[in-house]
Amino acid sequence: MSLNSPILSRRSAEIAARFGARAGSYERHAGLQEAVAARLAGLLPDLEAPRVLELGCGTGLLSRHLVKRYPSGHFVLTDAAPQMIAECRRNLAQAQRPNEHGPRISYEVMDVGEAGGHAGLDLIATSMTLHWLRDPAASLARLRALLAPGGVLAYATLGPDSFAEWRAVLDTEGLPRGTVDLPALPGLVEEEHLTPDNDSLSYLRRMKAVGGVTPRDGYVPLSPGALRRAVRATNLRFGGRVTWHIVYGRLGA
Repeated sequence: MSLNSPILSRRSAEIAARFGARAGSYERHAGLQEAVAARLAGLLPDLEAPRVLELGCGTGLLSRHLVKRYPSGHFVLTDAAPQMIAECRRNLAQAQRPNEHGPRISYEVMDVGEAGGHAGLDLIATSMTLHWLRDPAASLARLRALLAPGGVLAYATLGPDSFAEWRAVLDTEGLPRGTVDLPALPGLVEEEHLTPDNDSLSYLRRMKAVGGVTPRDGYVPLSPGALRRAVRATNLRFGGRVTWHIVYGRLGA
């Protein structure tokens, strides 16, 4: 693991701190993220001994698929939160059989928005991370430059329709929205709309449990009364449904 932590932007440092604080309990609440990682794994290319960079490895939900898919691969697994990397490392060690000669793996603390230091990569993979960036499309363009000829960038992230019900209620009620507007991204190959929670309060609890509550810059959190009003309105208008729009993409060098 890299011993030198990068200089993170204020927003990246805040996001890393929130996720890092929940690293030990993250997977108990990350069933949706686990399913997304598994679906993304099904879209990975067939490669022999690839050089792989994973961005935002978290606790290793996608990492486990990567090292199993490419047993002769060379991997650099990265995240902005050192606590997440520590969990990923533990989880991968537990997943390997005793005396198993696993793939070569290194770990680095890395800000996805400033990812670099590697080139000639056969695969860059990232799951449920791009939506945290200020300009995901520009970051994808920059990351493609790190690929070797014939290399692939595979991603899964939130799409523009995510949380449409919650956003609509906040707008109708005249309340501020902390969620950012998500752009359409290039390379789309699959998408899905999921409603994993029974009601809007469960949605909010899920977001908090996995550290996914870092709002847009300048956002002033809702007061308890305003939050209860929004929850009631979402339950009345949409039956408590809040949709996650997941998009999957592949891009070449």
